[in-house]
Amino acid sequence: MTDFDADEPVAAPKKQKGGSWLTSDRFLGWSGAALALTAAFFPWYVFFNEDKFGIDFAKAILSRDLPERAGRPIVTPSPSGISDNDDLAALPRPEEQIFTGTIKDDASMPDGGNADAVNQPFPTEAVDFHLLHIAQGKAMIEDKNGIYIVAVGSLLPDLSKVSEIAEQQGEWVLVTDKGDIYDATGKRQR
Repeated sequence: MTDFDADEPVAAPKKQKGGSWLTSDRFLGWSGAALALTAAFFPWYVFFNEDKFGIDFAKAILSRDLPERAGRPIVTPSPSGISDNDDLAALPRPEEQIFTGTIKDDASMPDGGNADAVNQPFPTEAVDFHLLHIAQGKAMIEDKNGIYIVAVGSLLPDLSKVSEIAEQQGEWVLVTDKGDIYDATGKRQR
């Protein structure tokens, strides 16, 4: 007999039946899968619901509202200095919230409101166009850049404006403020 022999036989430990359903390995695995799905689908959710996630720059710029929380006494502006406008009706429609430049009123121009300064020509060359079709008081024209629909008062590619769309001698014509007449065949007459 050796020291390694047992005096009495010992049975192997029994495995627990049913074991724990939630182990740390399973928890990490399911957490990783959930994180991967969130990372895959959240950008699409933001893409289709961008109005919920975007910063409304127009509201921040056009509004002079005071913050609703109290600020530090050193930097808190006087409430009488800034009006608190919670009226959102004053904001332009979302498609009009594109900020561009502005021009001065005639009275505030340095040259006293010279009409020549206001009626400057466009900084572009006149482009020839031809008339394609006239229907319901509107005309379809084409130039080298594309096809456009114009009405009375619209600016044309040759830098003139549509003065009228009328029927002359049984044909519909487009008349510009320069005196040019375009007929339905697209030819220009003077």
